[in-house]
Amino acid sequence: MKEVVLYILLMLTGKGYTIFRKTYEAHFVSLESSGPEVVDLSKIRFLGRDHRANGTVELMEDLDNHFTISAESFLDPNGDGEYKQLPFSAPIQELCKSMNSYWSYIERSLKYGENTNFPSDTRPCPLPKGTFWFKDVLIDTDAWPTMLPRGYAKGVVKLFKRGKYMGNATVVAHITNIS
Repeated sequence: MKEVVLYILLMLTGKGYTIFRKTYEAHFVSLESSGPEVVDLSKIRFLGRDHRANGTVELMEDLDNHFTISAESFLDPNGDGEYKQLPFSAPIQELCKSMNSYWSYIERSLKYGENTNFPSDTRPCPLPKGTFWFKDVLIDTDAWPTMLPRGYAKGVVKLFKRGKYMGNATVVAHITNIS
């Protein structure tokens, strides 16, 4: 019984943090990728003082459940290039399942018909083959945790097709206090 009460208190405390005002913001810093045979991210650029993402992403084939992805996260609080791995990661899982699990973290940043032609409003699976444009995309952190460490956050997503490594994408964002 004690365990149940403790669990409920922890859940309520965690939910309580979501009502607090965010004290941080995040901006894109860089994007690197390998494996352009399946996904070409090379035409994405970050422009302006606020580093808005602009450009195109090309999917060379439909990304269905023959594709799996995994993700890892790292933090460099001092900006000196010394990244330490964080305990937040996503194990290898089917692409569609992963999208459904983690889409809430990026869905507010992508607005179909407004800043992208990617059908983000319907979360299609498989992801359709084609070229998708992105214009003036900023990181919207409203669905992110209330408390987040400051510094340079790096996410590495690896793509596999039927278990064979196909490439990765590494995105770096700078998380700072709201001024």
